[in-house]
Amino acid sequence: MKIFNKKTLEKIIFFSVILFSTAIFAQQIKVSGTVTSSDGIPLPGANIIEKGTSNGTQADFDGKYDLTVTNESSVLIISYLGYFKVEVVVNDRTTINTILQEDAASLDEVVIVGYGQQKKVNVTGAVATIDSKTINVAPVANVTNALAGRLPGLITKQEGGLPGADAASLNIRGFGSPLVIVDGIQGNINNLDPNEIESITVLKDASAAVFGARAGNGVILVTTKRGEEGKMAINFNSVMTFQSPIKLVELASSGQMAELTREQHINSGQPESTQRFTQEEVDLFYAGTDPDYPNTNWRDVVLINTSPTQQHNLSVRGGTEKIKYYGYLGYTDQETFFKKNGGGYKRYNLRSNVDAQVTDDLNVQLDLTNIWEVRDLPWRVFNGSSNTIWQEYWNTEPYFNSSNPDGSLAYGGAGGSIGINALSNKETGGYERDESNQLLASLALNYDLSKIIKGLKTRAFVNINQSTSFNKKWRYLPDSFTYNFSNDSYTQNTFQTQPDLTHRDSRSRQITGQFSLEYNNTFAEDHDVSALALFEVIDNYSDFIEAARGGFTTTSIDYLFNGSVGNQTSNGSAFETARQSLIFRANYAYKSKYLLEGTLRVDESAKFREDVRRGYFPSISLGWRISEEGFLKNSNVVNNLKLRLSYSETGQDNVANFNYLSGFRSGELYLIGSQPANGLITTGLANPFLTWENMIVYNGGLDFSLLGSKLFGEFDVFWRERTGIPALRTASLPDTFGAQLPVENLNATNTRGFELVLGYQNNIKDFNYKITGNISYARSKWESFDEPEFNDPDQARLNRRSGQWTDRAFGYVAEGLFTTQGEIDALPYVYDETIGNAAIAPGDIRYSDINGDGLLNFRDQVELGNGNTPNWIAGLNFDFHYKDFDLSAFFQGGFGFSQFVTLKHGNNFSEFMYNNRWTPENNNANGVIPRLGGAGSNGWTSSYNYKDSDYVRLKALSLGYSLPKEMLDKFNIQRLRVFFAGTNLFTFSDILDFEVDPESPSGLGGFYYPQMKTVSFGLNLSL
Repeated sequence: MKIFNKKTLEKIIFFSVILFSTAIFAQQIKVSGTVTSSDGIPLPGANIIEKGTSNGTQADFDGKYDLTVTNESSVLIISYLGYFKVEVVVNDRTTINTILQEDAASLDEVVIVGYGQQKKVNVTGAVATIDSKTINVAPVANVTNALAGRLPGLITKQEGGLPGADAASLNIRGFGSPLVIVDGIQGNINNLDPNEIESITVLKDASAAVFGARAGNGVILVTTKRGEEGKMAINFNSVMTFQSPIKLVELASSGQMAELTREQHINSGQPESTQRFTQEEVDLFYAGTDPDYPNTNWRDVVLINTSPTQQHNLSVRGGTEKIKYYGYLGYTDQETFFKKNGGGYKRYNLRSNVDAQVTDDLNVQLDLTNIWEVRDLPWRVFNGSSNTIWQEYWNTEPYFNSSNPDGSLAYGGAGGSIGINALSNKETGGYERDESNQLLASLALNYDLSKIIKGLKTRAFVNINQSTSFNKKWRYLPDSFTYNFSNDSYTQNTFQTQPDLTHRDSRSRQITGQFSLEYNNTFAEDHDVSALALFEVIDNYSDFIEAARGGFTTTSIDYLFNGSVGNQTSNGSAFETARQSLIFRANYAYKSKYLLEGTLRVDESAKFREDVRRGYFPSISLGWRISEEGFLKNSNVVNNLKLRLSYSETGQDNVANFNYLSGFRSGELYLIGSQPANGLITTGLANPFLTWENMIVYNGGLDFSLLGSKLFGEFDVFWRERTGIPALRTASLPDTFGAQLPVENLNATNTRGFELVLGYQNNIKDFNYKITGNISYARSKWESFDEPEFNDPDQARLNRRSGQWTDRAFGYVAEGLFTTQGEIDALPYVYDETIGNAAIAPGDIRYSDINGDGLLNFRDQVELGNGNTPNWIAGLNFDFHYKDFDLSAFFQGGFGFSQFVTLKHGNNFSEFMYNNRWTPENNNANGVIPRLGGAGSNGWTSSYNYKDSDYVRLKALSLGYSLPKEMLDKFNIQRLRVFFAGTNLFTFSDILDFEVDPESPSGLGGFYYPQMKTVSFGLNLSL
């Protein structure tokens, strides 16, 4: 019997769903309310989230919100940037108004400045800061490569990727190389481990003037991590990175190379009888069937696609009220991409920073640092642009086999020097090993004198920076052979040269001492006063000794005793200098609204005569926190609005020691009787009036944050005048002047520019995001330059520097390539006054006769572009966090600069040249490569080979996942994050079409150790 028929069952299900749904909705509660600050100001965009769910909303412009929650037991989490988060139980309420308290820590955020720190809201100078988290988004071996595009006004350019020598150049606002201060002393940023750094601050205007004579090009302050009160935190980071070249020129095959060699020979007008290859031999290379006509890809033979880098570090951090400590041990191992014994770079960083509260009034800081670096490379790899391994890359020819049947070293035809297979291997061509050790020890005594005078403190600081280095260069050329398969014979191409060995021991010492009094106090609640008086003395000493021997009889014993006594040299020298300084700084703030800072630094340098060695370097800066005025103080739109103005004078003593004195130098040979003897020669005329370079910087800036600090930004504009630049008066005096001229304070430049930062941050429920972009511009002009009088207007246009940009580049205007002889015959002008256009043929570059005088010469040159350093730098950063996932992507670009493109650096041709050259069959007026062996005019600097280098890179990408805390708590682990990261992953630039990286040294594209893109996998563990 049926209990329910179908219709009855449908009715029961329908009413059950209705009842169940009614029960659910009967439990839900709609809550509304307003979120305000303690001053009653609405907080638009405040986040209201039901705890444990993704259910949430945001407050409107008036701080009001509505949210339906599950039931009366629900808990609301209410948060807003810059305020403490609160949790509220709903209970049976439908209206919940919430007052959030400002987070004092965010209000009191400090930035590091010269000889101290200041609240960020009270800073009146142009200052940019980057923290440890941002620095370490993607692992890098050299910290400078993490700064590109991150800090507005800082211009960086990485011109190579050789392990241990891959640092980017640093340039603040186009001023030049800045002063780098690490934990209070002049130091080196390149050998620091990025993970031990707490923050990096760039001082760009009057904020740098407190460093006086060393601050002319701006200052970079590096602060390492210190201990914190709390439970010991143990952090371990481990990263494995794989590097590969961003751009590396592919060389042509043996067939292509032989074809191009013949083509070039014919085009240059030489006879067939002197051809290196016959057409039959070209065909044999292409066929690849005869082992005596091989096609060796030397790139595949000697290079690996990816080379590894390891970075591991361990730190401990913690402390009590009485003692705080930070300890760090880091290891970096970066290998080259040469397959066999290519060497690499290793670095060990050891640091201990301790703060001890000895008494209620006395605090002691003791810092110890040891940095040990080892660069161990084939000696031709170690070298820069001259006598370098890249000569071998371009001269080791594919016509030779990479190995011989009997295992002997194969000859590569590298212009007689053997080949890249031998000289990229430490075991077959020698090596250069540079081992340096730096030990730093700092002691600071901080004594609080508030019991005597409220707010008064004194500080005594001393640092010893001792460095030693040992360089050993062992070099030779080994035997090499070519095997002939047709007759089973060997030909010896090179013979073992006698090795030579050079030892060089260097050491340096820098002692820095500082004594200061600092005063901070507040009067009548509204007047904040602070002052600093500091005396500083710096003493520098360095020396080296060098010994070398040749004539070694074996490559097995690479020590000096095995060399020839009759073939030895030695050398050595020493250097010392000192400076002492007085620094004064005073700050005043009224209601944190009107801000004033003034500094004066008095420097004395032993490089100048006693009565001109003292320099006075003042600065003044003003700030107006407009947001603290009554008409904005209660605004729910404007959170911070500050206007800054500054003026500063700084200097530089970048000249050799004692140029104000006449002197002598050794090294000149004289013949006494029949024996040569070392003698002395004068160093030239002295200049007793030589003194400091002077720099004056004007800066105006605006800082703002709006909509609850969600929208924020900075804008700065600046002008710098630089006078007294040291130079020789060689241009304006005749060559017949009968003495070596002294260095004088002759030249002057001015630099102008601006910086803009814009950012937006917010969160949507569990999704947090922050987008920040910056752009900066800087360019300099010669205000005056020592130069001759120009009577010729074209000579003046091309060569006069006074009043002109410092980075102009001139050349001819190219109109493409000639495609017919008729075009050449119809030209209304000639390339050469003597032979006319006889050397020109189809496939050569056609230039414009700019002045229309019928003759191509220097008068037809025009300004082609800018120099080799970007005038514009930009960065765009995206940070996303969703629950336990984090993603960061950073794009960086450089604009307004150019480089000379050279596509051939030796015997070899590139595959790019083969595919893009002009030929009668590829008779393209817009071809990339003019005819091989063409007219000499094809090599003139012109718009054909001087190219814009503008680029955008995906500079850093990181994707991480942090394991849930509930899981980690079971193992007493505070944090475990695994991540993938990459640097230089994608590059967008027109110049890549020429197989040249946009940051290549001008004219050396493909002729240096290339910049690398990296892919990393790692973990961050905290206990």
